[in-house]
Amino acid sequence: MAKFTPTESTLAGLEGLNLNLLRYLLVLVQEGSVSKAADRVYVTQPAMSAALKRLRDAFGDPILVRSGQVMAPTPRAKEIAAAVDQMLQSVNAIALDSTEFNPGTSQQRFTLMCSDYVQFAILSRLSQLLVENAPGVDLAVRPANPEKIEAWMESGQVDIGIGYVPDPPVNLRARLLFGDEQACLVRKGHPVTRRRFTPELYAGMTHVAISPGGAGFYGARIDHALRSLGIKRRIGLTLPSFLAIPYVVASTDFIATIPVGIAQHFTRILPLQVLAAPVRLPAFEISMYWHQRVHADPGNVWLRKQIVLAARQLQSSKAGSAVSPP
Repeated sequence: MAKFTPTESTLAGLEGLNLNLLRYLLVLVQEGSVSKAADRVYVTQPAMSAALKRLRDAFGDPILVRSGQVMAPTPRAKEIAAAVDQMLQSVNAIALDSTEFNPGTSQQRFTLMCSDYVQFAILSRLSQLLVENAPGVDLAVRPANPEKIEAWMESGQVDIGIGYVPDPPVNLRARLLFGDEQACLVRKGHPVTRRRFTPELYAGMTHVAISPGGAGFYGARIDHALRSLGIKRRIGLTLPSFLAIPYVVASTDFIATIPVGIAQHFTRILPLQVLAAPVRLPAFEISMYWHQRVHADPGNVWLRKQIVLAARQLQSSKAGSAVSPP
């Protein structure tokens, strides 16, 4: 394949382009679809169509052409995309090839994405590590949004995500931080505490489910375990917040299945009781995610180490805790 060399007229057309538009070109070629490319970078289809028109005008090439029932990139579009991909990688490499990160003097600001459960579990420990070792470093936290984690990390809006993503995108790296046993939470004096807590009794109760950022895969693992027994639970309330659940359960006959760390904490401040789940449930696993583009960035590497350390401190503080059956 011949190397793409822009002509003088092409260079004149490129003056109005920016890195974002070149990213759109790369995605259009990779997806072969305006709608799929728009979904991938979280813009509207009309916006992506307008971007395609600008790219066609700039490069003097249709970029995508109809081929049967699908759109296919032109040979020249593939050449341009390969050059753009190499250029974007070079830009990232230059951005990351900065001076060595010095936590003691750095004024850098990092953005995390995580649920309120993760904030509850490790943010105080992480903040203390920063106070002690990097007093000038700032943290900002965005609520969990699994559907946007890749796009926000790719664009630099989020540096690190912490949570549970069942099938992380290929551009994201991951490291398991900790696991938490799942337990059932009910109000004190609930009738279920005076009966044999069977899977059928559990499934027959009204459940509060958790869905941070609209993602339902936290509860999917519970539902899968029940389906293997031929039973199904009724979900009466779905919440985006882990920390709101204990307050709802304390004043109703609802039951919630949540990480045992949250459940045990709230029994100390609300009239609640923790029960061992009557079905075998997988551990509630929390991992750290970061984009390939910042894998070698000194500041990001340092922050990831602090998050791992905070998670280890959490695990040490939980050693020996257990949930007993009713």
